[in-house]
Amino acid sequence: MECPGEQSTMAPEELKEAQATPSLAAAPDINSAAALRAQYAIETPKLSRRRHKKLTRAEVEEEPLVDTTTTLPLHSKKTERLQKRQTKKSLRIASKSTDMSLLDLPSEILTEVLGWLHVSDIFRLTRVSHSMRDFITENEKLIAKDVIRSRYWILYRCFPLPVPFKSVPEEFHTGLLSEKRQELMNIHRKSYHQHIEMVDPYSVCTCMTCVFAWNNLCLLVDLHHWQTNLANREPIPMIPRGTNPQWNQDLLKRNADVVRLAMSRPLYYAAILEKHLATTTGTILRFSKWKKQGATSSKPRLYHMTDWDVARGTDAYLDRSGPPSYDFPFHRDNYYSVEAYLPNRKFGADGKWYYYALPPTPHERDLEWVRSTTQSTVSPEERAKKALANLKDHNIRWSQYMERKQNI
Repeated sequence: MECPGEQSTMAPEELKEAQATPSLAAAPDINSAAALRAQYAIETPKLSRRRHKKLTRAEVEEEPLVDTTTTLPLHSKKTERLQKRQTKKSLRIASKSTDMSLLDLPSEILTEVLGWLHVSDIFRLTRVSHSMRDFITENEKLIAKDVIRSRYWILYRCFPLPVPFKSVPEEFHTGLLSEKRQELMNIHRKSYHQHIEMVDPYSVCTCMTCVFAWNNLCLLVDLHHWQTNLANREPIPMIPRGTNPQWNQDLLKRNADVVRLAMSRPLYYAAILEKHLATTTGTILRFSKWKKQGATSSKPRLYHMTDWDVARGTDAYLDRSGPPSYDFPFHRDNYYSVEAYLPNRKFGADGKWYYYALPPTPHERDLEWVRSTTQSTVSPEERAKKALANLKDHNIRWSQYMERKQNI
């Protein structure tokens, strides 16, 4: 395009070609799409309508229907975050399932395993976790029964548990709590007050079997307390007659609390038996090391105890021949000469031990005696007949027991 007043500098041939080429400025109608298509020869393809073949009803019924729909993939950020969380959670659960523990075992197998452990080890397991403590507490009776049978069966027959007063039938309460009965119990209060706490008649049965059982268990706890002094040859503090210092009162109360706890918790009863086995084993070893003046060899070990018996940690060696324990240590001075205190048994001529304090027969016999002595309406003839009947019953039970022993 040339401005007015200016001369064109183009050659004549170029000027002719420029005049012959159409320009947009010279277009008749720039807004018309038909004019543009006609000017630039733009061809638009025509869309042809495709005719589908109509299927008959028979053809439609013959062709099987196939479901070709698929789920649409989700690619949102929220969905990706949820998928990551689910993946981490599944991996965490899978890692936990591969970590096995004792509590994953069946309860019967776990109880059997715990029954072969020491009582001290079982108490340590209760401090591992709350789940382990709850399991041991719920199955305490079964576990303690297995432990006693496998390790302390002889001590169990020598030291039976006293019966709680609340477990005694009400028909015997009057006789056990009568003034006459309590006056008879003063002999125990005067004899053993320095190293054994007197039994409480409202918490423990005061028949003779239960009183002896209470005294024996309190003695075991007190004897184990002074083993350090005996092993190091340190004298045990003696208490003057008629006095009872505060430290001794606290010690007796603590020993009595342990025995009361053992009456309701079987594992604590097994713990007392474990401590007494350690006391007996240590005393036998200590006595065997001492030599008398002028002796060439030391004293032989009691009950033919070997190092293997010590390593096993059971009371099986106490079933061998040895001296019986008839005398009760009525004072702490007797602790120096006690080598093995195992009462309530007798060594027979056939080379076997016989135990005569196993419940429930002695306890029931003593309760009947308490009731008969407190009833004033019973004549002496009736008492003699009843005593004779009880004696016959006792002889029958003893003969049956001996027959079972021989069959075994």
